[in-house]
Formats: sequence, structure tokens, C-alpha cells
Amino acid sequence: MKFEKVKARRNWKQRADEAGYLAAILDNPPYWVEALEDPFCCVLSLEEVEDVIESATSELYDMALKAVDFVVNGSSSERCFDALKIEPQYRNAIRKSWRRNDQSIYGRFDFAYSGGELKLLELNFDTPTSLYEAAIIQWYWLEDLKVQKAIPESSDQFNSMHERLIECFEKAKKDSQIIHLASVEDSAEDEDTVRYLQSCALQAGMDARFIYMKDLGFDSFGQLIDLEGNVINQLFKLYPWEQIMYEDAEVKEQFGRQIFSPLAESSFTKFIEPSWKMILSNKAILPILWQLFPAHKFLLETAFDDESVEAQFLRQSPHVRKPIFGREGASVAIVDPTHPENSIEKDGVYGSEGFILQALHKLPKYENYHLVMGSWIIDGQPAGIGLRADNHPITGNTAIFVPHYIRN
Repeated sequence: MKFEKVKARRNWKQRADEAGYLAAILDNPPYWVEALEDPFCCVLSLEEVEDVIESATSELYDMALKAVDFVVNGSSSERCFDALKIEPQYRNAIRKSWRRNDQSIYGRFDFAYSGGELKLLELNFDTPTSLYEAAIIQWYWLEDLKVQKAIPESSDQFNSMHERLIECFEKAKKDSQIIHLASVEDSAEDEDTVRYLQSCALQAGMDARFIYMKDLGFDSFGQLIDLEGNVINQLFKLYPWEQIMYEDAEVKEQFGRQIFSPLAESSFTKFIEPSWKMILSNKAILPILWQLFPAHKFLLETAFDDESVEAQFLRQSPHVRKPIFGREGASVAIVDPTHPENSIEKDGVYGSEGFILQALHKLPKYENYHLVMGSWIIDGQPAGIGLRADNHPITGNTAIFVPHYIRN
């Protein structure tokens, strides 16, 4: 993997607007790389993509599914659910969702990749963002630069995301012609992601209806309804299952019953992402993966932050401490026991459920940027990558999206 400077397109903001993206989101503060004074991109070889990145993504997804099955059907299932901090009232819903093979559309692995070596940092398999940038914006960038002869005309990109997303919604259409897609109201990035997925559903021939999470209601039968009182039979939600789990407990206190867990268990409402994704959407899956596949070449040694021998061993060397539930690097710390002055931590509100420890593996750097590679799974298959660059060693919500191309 190499990096090279590339001039910004004169009309890049216009091109972003044409693609349906708000350019203001991309450059204030800088989020898309062309907003920088010295834009750059990632350059990969076809061999790197096919033999390392795509192959590793496929193998790790197979391992992740085996981990889900271990949690759901293994002899230590309840202990695993305890470690994952998933409330008892959601466990049967998850088990039934997994055994029904409830449809999953997407997920993202975050990799540290340099010098031909790839390591899994974490999984984002419930509410991953940067989807639109990876699927559409960087594809526009590639095509424009080829026309401008700024990169070789034979250049390609590891990116079949848009087509695969439409195919996913074509499958969802078999269950119901109508799908509601929900986002929180106060996050432009989340809403743009959901509205992009809504456009994919429309292209698949669905009746795709956008709704804010706050506008979801329920009727006397416990069914989800929209603002017009229509029953929601199929719901895509860019909203963490663990947050729903907490809010469901509040609903029970107020109304005497939960809403989401019975619906997920009964399958009366089809949820995308399904409830079994709760197993893959928190950092506690990382030590479970390490226990199932010890010393695997793509994994970093990981343990729960407790008094175990494994945790004590990890504490002796530089390591990363991550909250079991967390978002965008918040409450993450890089700890160097040999040089405490080098330890750093990002502020955040997460960590009440506990932490995991992971061996430190430094990210590749370009100039002052630390780079994480996001590798996407769509409909169970590797579908593309996108990179995020941050001046801070802990990647956060101010990271810059960096496009890539494959030099043939």
C-alpha cells in the first residue's frame, strides 16, 4: 500500500452535490480529502487487493459467523452473553434471529494494513457509516481522475458496493414490498447514510419510506407504526441495538411491556440489521474471537479487562483499552506501561459496561496521518474498501476519508 499526492478536482464540491451529498459536510471541518491543501490517495496493487485484503475479509467474516454460532449454540452460551453485556430478555430473540438466518445487509471490518501485513482492529457490524463515501463519492473521484488523465486510464477500484446493496434490497423485497428506513434526526452523517440506502431500496423497486427514530410509535398490539399509523413490517435502522435495549427497558417501566425484544423474537417485524448482529457490534466479540482462533495471523491478542492471566500479560506491554460499547474512538486509550508519558486517551462517555484490552499494533502513517482501512461486507461477500486518516493515533469522528485506486 502506497500513498501519493493528487490534485483536488476543481469541481469536487459540485460533483459531491450531484451525487446527492452535502459538500458542507465534506469540508467544514475537512472530512473528504480534497478539502485539504495537499490531497492524497491510496494506491494498491491488484495482488494486494485479491490475495490479502479481499481474502482476509472473506476469512474473517467466516470466523465472525462461527463466533456468532458459538455464542448462540455453544455450551457456554449464557456466559458469552454475560460477557457481551446483552440483557437476558434479548437472548432468545437473538437465538431465534440467528437460527432463522435473518437477513443482514452490511458490515465493516477495520484493519491496520501495511507492508503486506493485515490485522483486525475491530468490527462495525450494526451501524457502520462512511458507506456512501466508499460506495459512491470515491467512485466518482476515480472516474473523474481517469478522464483528467491524473491517474492511469486502466486504474480500477475495489468497489462493487452500490450494485451489491441494490441486490440486497431486491432480496428484502421478497419479504415485503414496503420498507421503512430510520435515522436519528440530529446527525447529518447518519441521515445521509440512511437516505443513500433508501435510494438503493428505491432502485431495487421497493416502496422505501424514510422516518426518524423519534417518530417510531407502537399501537395497542405492540406493533411498530409510522406517523400515519401504518404498521411497520420491515425496518432498517441506523441505530445501535444496545441503545434500543436500554430504551426498551425504559419503555417497560412506563408502559408495562417492552416493544422491540418481542418483535425481534417473533419476527413479526423484520429488522435490518437483525438482532443477531448485537453479537458482532461490540468489542467483547474480539476476545471471544481470540479464544476461538488463538494466534490467528489476522487477529491481535485480546482479553477482557479483568484480573485474568491473559489481561495481566497484555498489561505488561503497550496495548489499547477499548469500551465494550463505544463509537468513533471515544473512551479509547493507548497505554504504554514502559513509558507512561506516551499513553493517550480520547474523552468519551462509554465504558460503564466494561473494557477489553488489545495488543497495540501501530497504524500505517502518511505524513502526519494515521490510516485505518475499512473493508466492507455486503450480503456476506467482500465488496470494497475505504480509508480514514486521522492526525490522532486513535481514529475518531473527525477522520478524513481517503479514496483509493488499483494500479494495474
